[in-house]
Amino acid sequence: MKFKALGLLAVLGVSAGCASGQPTALERRQAVRDAQDKTYRSTEGFQTVRWGMTPEEVRAELPEATVGPDGTLRMKTAIAEVPAEVALGFLDNRLAAVDVFFPDVADPRTFHSLMRDLLTRKYGEPKRPIDVARELKWERLPIRFAADLAPVEDLEAAATVQTTESMLSSQARPKLINRWTTLESHVNLTQWSMLSRSVVAIQYESAKYAPKRADLIGRYSTKARQELVKEL
Repeated sequence: MKFKALGLLAVLGVSAGCASGQPTALERRQAVRDAQDKTYRSTEGFQTVRWGMTPEEVRAELPEATVGPDGTLRMKTAIAEVPAEVALGFLDNRLAAVDVFFPDVADPRTFHSLMRDLLTRKYGEPKRPIDVARELKWERLPIRFAADLAPVEDLEAAATVQTTESMLSSQARPKLINRWTTLESHVNLTQWSMLSRSVVAIQYESAKYAPKRADLIGRYSTKARQELVKEL
């Protein structure tokens, strides 16, 4: 009887705590995670910007970046003396993905070799091709665009604007060349082949925010186009 009474008191005590408005252990843990998310800044990212930065912080580091016609933060630059177009994607107002497109590569094979060498120097050896092929086969390795994330500005004409992403998603299929993973980043070297040319891309993604992207239907994704088909 004594043990039963103690158990009843414990239950009543928990109930009273909940009723009194005191946060539960689960709520306290969530509050700690929320506070950590607000201050999270990775040691990795793209050039001088880091995963977890706000749009304002990113624009302070990359003043040449401007809001594109689709509402995505974009900039033009050159990497290894090759012209590049950069798209920066934000999740919950935090930098979560970056795509670097090289639209005018004269010799894709040589360029792949150069990029593979540079990325290996930064991130270590890429994943084995057989492991990457297995992940692709099992659909555990999505190839998605940074611009699929919410735009930093909502613009009226954004849905009809032609972008690199809309062109690639409608006219070409991606081929994953190499993949690197660290505790902080996932990096894909990809290529889209079209009739007249090939577009090479380095796609960076925050490892922390990657799981949150899993259920998102990006505006340039295959899922988004499948939803549009239903309207026809």
